[in-house]
Amino acid sequence: MTNLIHFLRLLQRNLKWMFVMAFIMAVAVFFFTRDMPKEYQSETEIFTGITSGMSIDNMDGAKMDFFAANNAFDNLINIIKSRQTIEEVGMRLLAEHLMIDTPTVNIISDDSWEQLNEWVSEEKRKELVVLNDTDSTYLNILNWYKSEFYSDEVGALFNNGDSPYCYKSIERVTVARLQNSDLLRLSHTYTDPAIAQRTLVILNKVFIRLVADIKVARTNDIVAYFRAQVNRADQRLNAAEEKLKVFKTENRVINYGEQTKSIAMMKEYMEDEYQKELASKASAQAVVAKLEVQLSSNKEMLKYSESLLSRRQKLVELNSEIAVLEVYLNDEKKLADMRSQAEKIKAEMSRDLSNRMEYSRTTEGLPVKKLLEEWLEYTLALDRVNASIEVYEDRKVYFGETYDEFSVIGSTIGKLEREITIEEKNYLELLHSLNLALMRVSSETLSSDGLIVTVEPFFPLTPLPAKRLLLVMLSFIIGFVLPYVWGVLKDILDLSIKTGLRLEKVSKSKHIGSMPWQKIVESQSLLDSGEFKSKYIRLIWSKIEAEKEGSSDEPILINWMSLHKQEGKSYTAELVKFELEKMGVSVLHLQPNETTYLVNDALNQVTLLEELTDENVSDFTVVILEHPALIESSYSKVLASKGTVNVLVNWVGRVWGVADTRKLEELNDVSDHKAIVLLNGADLDEMETMVGDIPKERSWIHKKLKGLSRFQFTSSVASAS
Repeated sequence: MTNLIHFLRLLQRNLKWMFVMAFIMAVAVFFFTRDMPKEYQSETEIFTGITSGMSIDNMDGAKMDFFAANNAFDNLINIIKSRQTIEEVGMRLLAEHLMIDTPTVNIISDDSWEQLNEWVSEEKRKELVVLNDTDSTYLNILNWYKSEFYSDEVGALFNNGDSPYCYKSIERVTVARLQNSDLLRLSHTYTDPAIAQRTLVILNKVFIRLVADIKVARTNDIVAYFRAQVNRADQRLNAAEEKLKVFKTENRVINYGEQTKSIAMMKEYMEDEYQKELASKASAQAVVAKLEVQLSSNKEMLKYSESLLSRRQKLVELNSEIAVLEVYLNDEKKLADMRSQAEKIKAEMSRDLSNRMEYSRTTEGLPVKKLLEEWLEYTLALDRVNASIEVYEDRKVYFGETYDEFSVIGSTIGKLEREITIEEKNYLELLHSLNLALMRVSSETLSSDGLIVTVEPFFPLTPLPAKRLLLVMLSFIIGFVLPYVWGVLKDILDLSIKTGLRLEKVSKSKHIGSMPWQKIVESQSLLDSGEFKSKYIRLIWSKIEAEKEGSSDEPILINWMSLHKQEGKSYTAELVKFELEKMGVSVLHLQPNETTYLVNDALNQVTLLEELTDENVSDFTVVILEHPALIESSYSKVLASKGTVNVLVNWVGRVWGVADTRKLEELNDVSDHKAIVLLNGADLDEMETMVGDIPKERSWIHKKLKGLSRFQFTSSVASAS
């Protein structure tokens, strides 16, 4: 409540200056804005497709939460507002203007054209412009900007706030999302309607291209990585396949599974035939042995038959060849010829035996011829079987070696095939990742292409409403508030005592009242200064009397003190003395001067009032002993301790310091009574807190502010009826 009243009083004090400053600033702004150019605004809208657009990996449309959508829109807005985008727009706008020879209403106005000719010389124009090639002209401007950044021409075009090509001008483009839609609205304001429109046209193109570049660039590195990995995996897979191919070629393996199956079947068939031949051999051997026993008497004759033996040997060799042909070559024609030869030899041997032993018989009486025929038959059969067995035994060794060889080949082929399977799986996984990355690139490309200008920038025909009135009103408000803000800041930064409440707070002593600055009192025509003076002094005296209650000392000794010089001790003491004498109280005022008592180092040795004056102290009711400045001079501590009341006078405009606190603590230590403080030089507002309302001239506004400060909403004057 107190703070509110204080700030309202500050408002009251500065109200006159507030109106004066407001009027001056409003007139100044009105004068300086009389030639303010008209401004034109163009707008455009871009569909982003962020929350409702489709992509390759999501044909039903992207589903985004609130934060993701806001983040995406913030990214787009930041790209539009980025320095790179704005500078490129400015340079492309300049390139477009330099490409034309005369001003055109839909590209640049006459005034802007004249300004451009002042900024860019004809020589520089010829150096920059490439006929019918805006992109090359833009690149020339960009190189010129980088190489001559600190030149005057570059500064006039790109660092001058009045230039439509500079960053400061184009960055005023406003970008906002339309409610919760997928649309961005861009608007640009400039004094030339054509430039306002063309700036947005170029900005749309640059912005959409940059978004596409940024989105695609994010996935290009990933695509390049997976492409390189796929190539390496393909090379490793080809190398593994080539290794298997070389191994099969070196080991003559066409189809390992079929070949091993065929070899196993052939070995099983050979084993069966081999066992049959062994059985046949055993049977033939038994028969031949029996027949040879029966023909033992004719052995010598048969043995020495050269013709028979020769044919037999020839037949044995022929049977061996037939056996080989049957197992390996299976040449039917050659086999038939050899069988025919064998039959012919057998017939010849049979004929020889028949001719020589036609009438021979065995010891048992059996015809030798028949036995010889049987012997010959089984002997030949035995020879054939022995030949077949030799072939099968060789074949058995072959199959054993083949089995050993194919077991090693099988494990190696399995290892190589597993290596190929691993490399193939790795290749397919990397190929799948590459396809996903390529799909992402395509999706990003489509989504960036999804930025569609739904509303093309229009050519503004009418200027915006003038801001002159708004500026004048704003300047009036600022001028009105500024003095008050200055007054509040000055009041806050002012560390002087100012009020009795603050004096009581910093001194930690009781505040008994305040005395005004006499010039302020005299300036109030409605205020009776004499009556007013009596009123506040009597209030102060009543506080002093309250402090001396319980004391019967006569006379009453009041120590009138101050911590520093020029705080108004003598003035305030005289006022109190004068008012007390009007009340019939006899008062003795002892001042430190040449006529009363001198201030010197011996003053602190004084213990009695009589040492300071020739007057009879007992003749007075009140003695006001004025001490010298406590911090700057010596004083009588004994008299200070004997005082009924110690009054410390403080000037309103000084700052309370640490030295003041220490000296006051010292004074309270030597006295039985804690010092009370009096404020001197207070303003009328401070005095009203002590004596109530003071009659003075007040405007209607002042009265209302005062009523508001007290929360008084009805009249304070009673009705006469």
